[in-house]
Amino acid sequence: MKKFLCILLCCIIVSVTFASCEKGDGVPFLTTKSSTTTVKNTVTVTFPEGFTVLQIAQRLEENGVCSKDEFLKVCNEPYEGIEISNPDERVFLLEGYVFADTYEFYFNSDAKDVLKKFIDNFNKKITPEIKAKAESLGYTLDEMLTLASVIQMECDKDIAECANVSSVFHNRLKSPSFPKLQSDVTTFYITQKLGDYLGYAKDADGKALPLEEQSDEIRHYLDIYSTYYCNGLPAGPICNPSIKAVNAAVNPADTDYVYFLTDPSGENFYYASTLAQHNKNGKEAGLF
Repeated sequence: MKKFLCILLCCIIVSVTFASCEKGDGVPFLTTKSSTTTVKNTVTVTFPEGFTVLQIAQRLEENGVCSKDEFLKVCNEPYEGIEISNPDERVFLLEGYVFADTYEFYFNSDAKDVLKKFIDNFNKKITPEIKAKAESLGYTLDEMLTLASVIQMECDKDIAECANVSSVFHNRLKSPSFPKLQSDVTTFYITQKLGDYLGYAKDADGKALPLEEQSDEIRHYLDIYSTYYCNGLPAGPICNPSIKAVNAAVNPADTDYVYFLTDPSGENFYYASTLAQHNKNGKEAGLF
């Protein structure tokens, strides 16, 4: 009798359990698996300070955010609130404004929505005080961003040197004796950072071909970006600078330096007010 009652009770429990389940729910007490699955539809991506638009676009595509080509396309379109006086001269119109930081994106986002995140962050970081300081020094915000981008790339090993490097460039920009900034990194922007994208020609061993064997486009961009060819600032930013580099651009150290160099490690900086001292620094640094 007890055995019969036990079997009857088990049947009743099973019947009640089935009755309480919705269609498709299965039998909860017969499985150890969770009845719900969380699917992550966002990704967190970090972009190092000094990344170019091209590097940012590549990283976005690698992380499934949007396609590289679509992002580069929107970075070459005018953006409300950003004033650029020479848009036809830029490789990427919005280079310098795509603020490098850590972001969370949805997978397969629209490139315009992705760009908006960068620009919104840029607008938060670039305060009215920074804009006013640039204007007080006689520069537009775009010109100051261009200078900041050069400072960023010159100081990528030691951002603490930004203010001194900034002073060298400001002193040169103010002096008729130094019409050219002569910064290697402005040349590297075309030949190295964007070299493959622009088709910078190399031989079979990977060595750069002479300038006369480069395309008209490469020669044109070198003329307006390389500060060994052009006077003053390059045609536009050569990377997307950090806020530290921007602050250094508008707050240069008070020096009379017109030369600087680093040793091969890129970690030790040497400054000079005369060519003689500059040459002495070069020997000490093991460069000359």
